[in-house]
Amino acid sequence: MFRIPTLTRALLLSGLVVGFAPLAEAITTDVLLRDGTGNVIASDVRSFDENEAGSGLLLGFVPVVGSNLTFLYQANVVSFNDANGQPITPLAGLNQTFASGGYEFTVVASITETVTSVSSAAGNTTTTFLATGGTASIYFDNAAQGGVKSTTATGSGFTDGKLVGTFNVVAGAGFSNFTVFASGAALGATQYDFTVSAAGVDGSFIQGLLGPVSDLHFTSSLVLPPGTSTTTTFFNPSNGPYLMTPSSDGLLLKVDGSNTFTTTPSPVPEPKTYALMFAGLAAVGFMARRLRRS
Repeated sequence: MFRIPTLTRALLLSGLVVGFAPLAEAITTDVLLRDGTGNVIASDVRSFDENEAGSGLLLGFVPVVGSNLTFLYQANVVSFNDANGQPITPLAGLNQTFASGGYEFTVVASITETVTSVSSAAGNTTTTFLATGGTASIYFDNAAQGGVKSTTATGSGFTDGKLVGTFNVVAGAGFSNFTVFASGAALGATQYDFTVSAAGVDGSFIQGLLGPVSDLHFTSSLVLPPGTSTTTTFFNPSNGPYLMTPSSDGLLLKVDGSNTFTTTPSPVPEPKTYALMFAGLAAVGFMARRLRRS
């Protein structure tokens, strides 16, 4: 019977110990929101809940493996939630008219994707995407910033405020698919789950999310037809707003989005990972000595 040499077995054991050692994972974090002049809007904010009437636009959507598309998203934030998912009472004026002292946060995203698989069953077609890049941005607006309050129906006011946070979509991360049902009503649904890393955050508006190891977890549920999310214009990340009906240029979807603030630890092994690694190396040394004696 073939026997694995003792030293080889020790090396394999060491490799298994280190290989299965737990890796550092992203952990959620809380942020402090301000209005740029020192006033606190909300503290201990774990996540944003965006308007369920947010709009999404799939540009270049073709259910063919290898095809590329762009997903655009725009919505205003309707509540700030704590670590338990409960709404936090913010500074008075959220989503009120700017003339009366109101303010708003808006979130927009432009995500490039490629189709990785297409499957059909019972007349339903599911297309799966992989993120290849893109950005997500957070804006703050009020009378002092000079913008206009965002309006879903017209698609205006989502990017004319103060840019307070920019995040890069992590290529290859996240889950995304879209299913078109064979119901004759052109209904569809999808889940988008992306990870983005902080490229720049204004501490006068968002505190606690500074540095290169912070990110914003982006999740959305999308439905076709858009219903109350129907809009006549859409922001364009490169050439200004789309001055046409989005449905004539892509697939317009109803979006209910949310964002969770997380902090990704630096890729340094945890203490228990070091302990396991040293234990494995000690086992190698011990078995090597036994091998030499034999």
